[in-house]
Amino acid sequence: MPFDHTLGVLEIGIVISGILFGMVTTQVYVYHKNFPKDSLLLKIGLVDALWLIEFGHTVCITHALYDYTVSHYGDPKELLLAPKSLGVAVLFHGIATVMVQAFFTYRIVQFSKVEIDQNVTHTLAWVNLLPLIIPIVSSILMLTQLIAVTVLSAEALIVATKSLVLYLEKWEWLLTTALVLRSAADILISGALVWFLIGERSGAYKKTVQVVDKLIQWAIETGIITSMLGIIILITYHTNRQNFAWLALFMVLPKVFSNTLLANMNSRAHLRDMQSSYAVSSSSAPSSTPSARVGTFRARMGTGGDSNVAVTVVTQSDSEMDTFDIGRGWGRDQDIKSGFESPKIPESV
Repeated sequence: MPFDHTLGVLEIGIVISGILFGMVTTQVYVYHKNFPKDSLLLKIGLVDALWLIEFGHTVCITHALYDYTVSHYGDPKELLLAPKSLGVAVLFHGIATVMVQAFFTYRIVQFSKVEIDQNVTHTLAWVNLLPLIIPIVSSILMLTQLIAVTVLSAEALIVATKSLVLYLEKWEWLLTTALVLRSAADILISGALVWFLIGERSGAYKKTVQVVDKLIQWAIETGIITSMLGIIILITYHTNRQNFAWLALFMVLPKVFSNTLLANMNSRAHLRDMQSSYAVSSSSAPSSTPSARVGTFRARMGTGGDSNVAVTVVTQSDSEMDTFDIGRGWGRDQDIKSGFESPKIPESV
């Protein structure tokens, strides 16, 4: 097999992955600059942890490229082996993609809270249980992926370092399964987000609809990019696995996932410019005037005690939004500041 179809395409994939890592780093910087008040869970537990994982992935694939092109320069037989760093990169790859999917799955849980609260009081038809079923199915898909990539990583350290061909023959089914599950999870998550967001559009104000439409657009684009890339990897692998095009795309995939998540988080600045903010009054009862469109909300106060506050649409101002709360209940014009939960709209409104 010519170097153009093996080492050449692999080098291109690693270079593109490095460029995307630069974009990840830039987005992390922008995030910390624009949203310093976000919780430590978001800043350190998600964003910084994801950056460290991507850094580790980048170091591993760069070392693999160095091993092929410098340490074993001019030795084509080395292409039949996989450096140990590639095996470690597979694990970083799996962790990064599952973290991103877990983030969006949590968003689904937040969007679906109102649906669950409303549906449990009605008939328990399977459609009404979808807000509960979808996150569970998504979590199962993510857990299965994580187990699969852990096995693939461990076996790569044992088998692929001796024979890449033998490794692919032995574990082709598991690699295919992991990629299929990943694409399925992407499609499920994006479809669920779009479904819940469409539900938020009904009866909403014009500016709220504009924000929801933008969120729907981003959800569709994110799902298409990640799922289609996974499908392309599957096609290129099963068409000609001796061509390293599939492996090059495999190197790029986690960076695409991370960039979609960080772009989603940084998009809050743009959403604030689109959305009217809200003034919060301390009234314990909502207005019954339809034109006022006042809703009652539960706000987490202090150590977690609940209290009712009335929220009325007034003027436009800047507001801080928790990433997990983006769009939650916007279709009913709730306050979008961090900590506010799903709206409870009285039937008289």
